[in-house]
Amino acid sequence: MSKKLTFGKLAGIIFCILAAACTVILLCVNIYFGGQMKLIDKCFTAIERDDYEGFKACYSADDRESITEEYFSMSKDILAVFQNNEDNRASVSFVSREKTDEGCYWVTFDLTVYNDSEHQKLENTSVYLLREKGKWTLVL
Repeated sequence: MSKKLTFGKLAGIIFCILAAACTVILLCVNIYFGGQMKLIDKCFTAIERDDYEGFKACYSADDRESITEEYFSMSKDILAVFQNNEDNRASVSFVSREKTDEGCYWVTFDLTVYNDSEHQKLENTSVYLLREKGKWTLVL
């Protein structure tokens, strides 16, 4: 038997290499940007659950002392967009991010507030994020 490398075999090998490379790239991008979106999701989950301490934990160590019950209450008003707002939930989707001169990142995302019967999309909501000790944190 001849061990010739036919066009089909070569194309298959190239396809496998490209698929593996794309998978690695997408995984790295997801890990890098996913941490930011997980933090924002965690913040809105704390708001949904009325978890003041969980909300404070999303912020940088320098800002945690500045997070008051009043600030938390104002943040909860973001989700109170419907008359029947007992079971409102939030969903975020990444839009863009920019690095600022201070070393923070200005992350823009779309926020969709929904409950069982209706939803409302708030587009281009933004926050400052900072990488602190290997973790993403929100900045006031």
